[in-house]
Amino acid sequence: MLDRAYGALIGGAIGDAMGMPASFLTRAQIEKAYGYIDDFLEPEKVVQDYHGDLQAAEITDDTMESVIICNVLLEHKGFSAEAFNRAMKEWAIEQKMLESTVIGPSTRRYLTALMEGRDPAADARLSNTNGSAMRAAPIGVMYHFDFSACMKAAVESSMQSHGSKPAVAACCAVAAAVSGGVHGGYSVSEIMNMAFEGALYGESKGADITAPSVAKRIRAAERIVDEAGEADIRDILDEIVGILGASMFAYESIPLALGAFYAVNGNGREGILAAVNAGDDADTNGAICGNICGAYSGAVSFPDEWKTRVQKTSCLDMKSMAEKLIVSV
Repeated sequence: MLDRAYGALIGGAIGDAMGMPASFLTRAQIEKAYGYIDDFLEPEKVVQDYHGDLQAAEITDDTMESVIICNVLLEHKGFSAEAFNRAMKEWAIEQKMLESTVIGPSTRRYLTALMEGRDPAADARLSNTNGSAMRAAPIGVMYHFDFSACMKAAVESSMQSHGSKPAVAACCAVAAAVSGGVHGGYSVSEIMNMAFEGALYGESKGADITAPSVAKRIRAAERIVDEAGEADIRDILDEIVGILGASMFAYESIPLALGAFYAVNGNGREGILAAVNAGDDADTNGAICGNICGAYSGAVSFPDEWKTRVQKTSCLDMKSMAEKLIVSV
């Protein structure tokens, strides 16, 4: 169980750092700039407008926010909206996030509200991107034994910044999939079903907006993979990205990440490579797929050099955090 909990956290960091150079590039642009990404790379500044100043194996805001969630969960023995908002505001000031290009529109709106002393949840109802889902893995790790508690914490965490139906659904889907993986004993199909059920729960809690259903798109990703049979993963990605997309919108990003997880049967290494080479929001999709694959197959499914390098580059200790999370409640 510790290896799976560690896998969920380190997988997110690896996927984030490996996808960073490809963020918001098309698959053709990735191919031209890097070929097929299969390791950490320096971002090509000519094409990478968002993370061009980072070094190979360096994490982005995706993992930083996940670490903030970890710290809040550990300090308060569960999710605390007040503590989370305080920590996010401190982080934004310290890292000058509102002056950066790396955060998404929903997170920018959320942080702006915090800075101005307004209730951020009031502005979150229209936020339909993947920011709350990308930081949801620690919730799944902590509540690997209690699906109901996991869903409630996921909803509360999402509502602070991403309160729409698709955003809350995406957050719950990721937390549910990670929870099932860390718990162990489930098949890949059963993990997909847990993600689907999580998405349904989230859709019942988020604010209703005009957007596709995350739950239905998770099922669609499954069908695309099933119909592809033994096709090459690149051909499967063509179908998933071509039909569902791979952008920062919650209803594209999370079905894509889960589809990649399903297509590689939960293999950590192959899942991350599939997600980051899908393009568009490559760092977040890589992080989410890494979270889910790592929870299912464990940290052992990632090359040792990947785990060592990403933690050394960004001064992380994911194994220690994972160990504390699984025994904290």
